[in-house]
Amino acid sequence: MPICINQNGDVFDEFLPVSEEEAAQMNLDFPITHALVVARNKDGFLLLHNTWKNHWELPGGILEPGESLRECAIREMAEETNQTSDHVTFRGMMKFRLKDGRIEYGGLFCADIDQERPFVINNEASRIVFWDGQQDIGYIDEIDKELLKYY
Repeated sequence: MPICINQNGDVFDEFLPVSEEEAAQMNLDFPITHALVVARNKDGFLLLHNTWKNHWELPGGILEPGESLRECAIREMAEETNQTSDHVTFRGMMKFRLKDGRIEYGGLFCADIDQERPFVINNEASRIVFWDGQQDIGYIDEIDKELLKYY
């Protein structure tokens, strides 16, 4: 039974609570393509407003050649939100069934933002927010909202 389905029809199928070392050694039937970060500070969860998709989502993105999941997560969070953390923890692997039929895996990390840095508009994010989980800020991808529970 799926954990969550977003409005586009993408399915968050499974969460595998493995260690970072186990994830690096996993022999999966489908590719590991990306890493996501559930980050928060004293005010709430870090979300970015994706310019292309026109909705709120977690920082994260596609693995570059030779990059580890951790390197990807840290790089993507910095590129998209200008936020950094000295406290980044691996939570496990996520399995997704995408609307177009592809199946892929991604690594999930959590991070504590001790000191907020100024946001810099970039080609992917128009703004960020530290969301308190209650305030109506507009559409947040259902899968990303579900992933907040893994912090």
